[in-house]
Amino acid sequence: MKRLLLPALMCLTAGAQAAPLAEVCCIEDPQLRRSLNAVVDLPPAEGTTPWQRARTAADRVRRYLRSEGYFAASVSPGLGDDERPRVEVSPGQRFLFQGISVSAGEDATARAILAPAMTLSDGQAYRAEDVVATEAAGVAALQNAGWPDAQSGERAVVVDHATGTVSVDFVFEPGAFSLAGPARVTGEGWNAEYIASLSTLDEGEVVNRQALADYRRRLNALQSVRRSTVTLEAPDPDTGRRPVSVELTRAPRHLVEVALSYSTTDGGGATAAWTRRNVWGEDQTFKLEGQLQSLRQGVAASVTLPHWRQLDQTLHLRTGLASEETDAYDQSEITFGFDLTRAQRDRLQYALGGQADLSRVTTAEGVADTIALEAGIGLTLDTRDDPLDPARGFRARAEAVPTASFGDTTGQYIRLETSGSAYFRLTESWVAAGRARLGSLVGASINDIPADHRFYAGGGGSVRGFDYQSLSPLSDDGSPFGGASVAEFGAELRWRDTSRWGGVVFVEAGQAGRDTVPSFDNLRTSIGIGARYYLDFAPIRIDLATPLDRQEGESSVHLYFSIGQAF
Repeated sequence: MKRLLLPALMCLTAGAQAAPLAEVCCIEDPQLRRSLNAVVDLPPAEGTTPWQRARTAADRVRRYLRSEGYFAASVSPGLGDDERPRVEVSPGQRFLFQGISVSAGEDATARAILAPAMTLSDGQAYRAEDVVATEAAGVAALQNAGWPDAQSGERAVVVDHATGTVSVDFVFEPGAFSLAGPARVTGEGWNAEYIASLSTLDEGEVVNRQALADYRRRLNALQSVRRSTVTLEAPDPDTGRRPVSVELTRAPRHLVEVALSYSTTDGGGATAAWTRRNVWGEDQTFKLEGQLQSLRQGVAASVTLPHWRQLDQTLHLRTGLASEETDAYDQSEITFGFDLTRAQRDRLQYALGGQADLSRVTTAEGVADTIALEAGIGLTLDTRDDPLDPARGFRARAEAVPTASFGDTTGQYIRLETSGSAYFRLTESWVAAGRARLGSLVGASINDIPADHRFYAGGGGSVRGFDYQSLSPLSDDGSPFGGASVAEFGAELRWRDTSRWGGVVFVEAGQAGRDTVPSFDNLRTSIGIGARYYLDFAPIRIDLATPLDRQEGESSVHLYFSIGQAF
């Protein structure tokens, strides 16, 4: 094994050990020395001579030193005693800013707006990056304070070698001060008043480029919009205000989705959905779904109303008819429900909802006809960079759902559940991911809670490697009974090469318990490996999982096939 590992490690590290363009010498400042080494840390072009490599490295070093204020630096390319390329550097003194001036034409108000953005000061070390950043900050300050057409002019940078200083004269062209006019919408199929109501600029308000960009992002987020363009027109001759021109390009009116899945624990099946967008001209969507799987079959319909009553608030109405056959219970149900979600800031969202559930559940204890009424609240914080295939960020959710059941099963209880997942990009090819879920049913005996409302663990969406619902308290006949609490954990190490292929290794653990407080004493654990083939929108995944502490009667390996990451 060691004979195989050593050559493999040498191959893996060969790229990292490749020689740079040239050696940089004679720099006493350790930070500057590290920076210059990074500048020349590039593989040489094929076929170049050592002298050519030295000259290329010297040119890169010279440009970097000038950008950092070393205008009097001496840079000499050459070859060392071993004929390797070498660059001798004497950086000299670092020039300082001395004399920062700002010109904005005859507009004194614009100059006052620019003042806080001009962060450079006399005596500060010169950096070209700071000059460019300050100029960009000045343009942004004007554009966001009523001068949307502001731009930078030709700045003057004067280097004085006699005094070791640099003076900079920033020139800005503010353009005309502007107030927003009415929104004018072009594009068929939308309610123009609704589109105008989504604007982040009120008529008569000072024009703000950032607000226009936010308006465009809000429009692009609509399901019925493929692309939007938001521009300012010429000032109205009567009011002097600038109308906001909105041009919308329609997304496909209808969307059809089909997904297939299979696992040795949950069985196989398919789901299909048809969506109609922009039903009444205000980006409403109607969705019809069908599910045909080994464990569950059903149909559902929903209507989504974005920006309902106020901005960033969405109303979701739904109903469904389903039948489910598991080892724990057989169920037929009809549901009616709604969710009202509201975005707070960019990443935070809270939701209020309610649902009526009319069900017939058959268990080992008999048949129970129950009506369950739910009213819940949830809070979600989501910073993931991609909801379908995240590589950075996290998602955390907590919800409380008070429930009252009537009929053959009567009880009042609260379902408390919290879950989270986090993602860390380790390198360009490796991502570490982890998840956790905790749940508790409080306020009623487990026998007074309908079987389909209890907690279960095990299976493809819970703990891979175990049969569906098998990590749950059991009835007298050995079938899953369900628990009053649940705890689940998982971790994956994901790898993807530069093409579409990837793989994972994972470990998962979980257990549902009879106590209302989740217990970690009897967690069952599994490990597994998987392959991924990445489509443009999500990966196709195939996983193999096995229990670490396999017990009598449990399968040694389970197979899972689906679309999308496990979490």
